[in-house]
Amino acid sequence: MLISLIGILGVLELGLRIQRGSLTALPDPGSDVRMLGDRYPGSRHPELGFVPTPGPAPANTWNTTVTITPEGVRSNGEAPAPAGTPIVAVGDSFTFGDEVSDGETWPAELEELIGRPVINGGVFGYGFDQITMRSELLLEAFPEADTLIVSLIPDDVLRCEYSYRYAWKPYFEVAGGELALRNVPVPGPHQGVPGEALWRRAVRWSLLADLVMRRLDPDGWLLPDSVRVHHDGAAVARLLVDRLADHAERRGHRLLLMLQWHPAWDGGPADPVLERAEERGVEVLRLEPLFLHGLRNREGMVALLFRLTRQPDGRMGVGHMTPLGNRLVAHYVAERLGVEAGE
Repeated sequence: MLISLIGILGVLELGLRIQRGSLTALPDPGSDVRMLGDRYPGSRHPELGFVPTPGPAPANTWNTTVTITPEGVRSNGEAPAPAGTPIVAVGDSFTFGDEVSDGETWPAELEELIGRPVINGGVFGYGFDQITMRSELLLEAFPEADTLIVSLIPDDVLRCEYSYRYAWKPYFEVAGGELALRNVPVPGPHQGVPGEALWRRAVRWSLLADLVMRRLDPDGWLLPDSVRVHHDGAAVARLLVDRLADHAERRGHRLLLMLQWHPAWDGGPADPVLERAEERGVEVLRLEPLFLHGLRNREGMVALLFRLTRQPDGRMGVGHMTPLGNRLVAHYVAERLGVEAGE
């Protein structure tokens, strides 16, 4: 009976793999995770955790035009890129351009304003740690770039404390006053969380077990939203500023650190970044005072600058920038770049 049962399970497993089109296919509990599932055009990356998947993403969660170039960066729209020395822009979803189409992100708007190519290296969900690592890879891919713009939101600092946030990610610990990289190569989405029982981790390799467990334990089987591994985000962020500044000095490119603004944010987590940037002489652009200066009718202006979405409780929530909001961000960045360039 035992042999027969094992044989039946083996046949079912084989059938599922044939149906999947690969005998070596792995189940993917992360397929329902936002950063790697159907809602976002994301693929696993062994160093960064996940990156945008090259190609068009017509079924994205924002119902907008999203196109990822073969280089893994977001397109700036259908217009051909201008000639000139490129600028690399990195950040999270506010740089990538959640909720707007390719030509409506702030890097795309900046490219149009200044007449220079702007590489949109933003990635949805990234923390300051991933943003820093991505900037280094993009500067290698675009060695002619002479300017790096690092866009942050306060939560990016807190994301440095996680080894998993909607998908596995790298993270840093502070060891002897220096950054120590952990979780690289980044685990695959089929791998369970740290401390998971061995039997659960073992059966995650089975398509049949994955199919059954999704029905028996839909909440516990799928991976959680996040796993925090320490509370040293501020210390890590300060050292990341040093890493960015040291890299800029060695390579000779301009470094601009931009702090985004949102009416619902508490800017406190970003304070260590701003303090260290001032100590290192890193150029900083804070958008909050620039936006608030013009917000005489605050509610009306916020509705123009940010997407409004209805929450499950019926209240309206404030999302990402609208095309107008991104246009203003690009204007402030262009103004800062122009002042330094003497234009």
